[in-house]
Amino acid sequence: MTLNELLQTRELSRYSLSKKSGVPWATLSDLCSGRTKFERCSAATLSKLSKALEISMEELLLLETEDRMGGDGKPKDKEYLGTGLPESLQHAIDEFVRGEKEQVSHMDCLWGELYGSINACQWGDRITEEQADYLRKKYLFGGEEEADD
Repeated sequence: MTLNELLQTRELSRYSLSKKSGVPWATLSDLCSGRTKFERCSAATLSKLSKALEISMEELLLLETEDRMGGDGKPKDKEYLGTGLPESLQHAIDEFVRGEKEQVSHMDCLWGELYGSINACQWGDRITEEQADYLRKKYLFGGEEEADD
């Protein structure tokens, strides 16, 4: 069980746990996101949290840490790379997805349009190389399950 799951079962928010325990909200946020592990917390912080959650310090230390961040400090879930895209690129993605759903006969044209739009946006510095690679992998060369590598 993670701290987030424990908070849900107790119907507590991070804010309410912060107020109840006296532990800063930023510290709780770091613990919930996996940026900080319980082992790195001071005994005083662990004591405050265990009292507020009504569990022993040992049980608190046994909670699993969310591991949403990669070694590079970026989220492991790369969905954020597909947000805030230029309008022309978003339109090409929408058309491509709609074409796949409707199984249109001109998917090759939609594929080429999306590929070209990704490249044009990358070359024009409207998206990063990381975004371009993510979008190519997700939509053109392998599907979502590979896009999360």
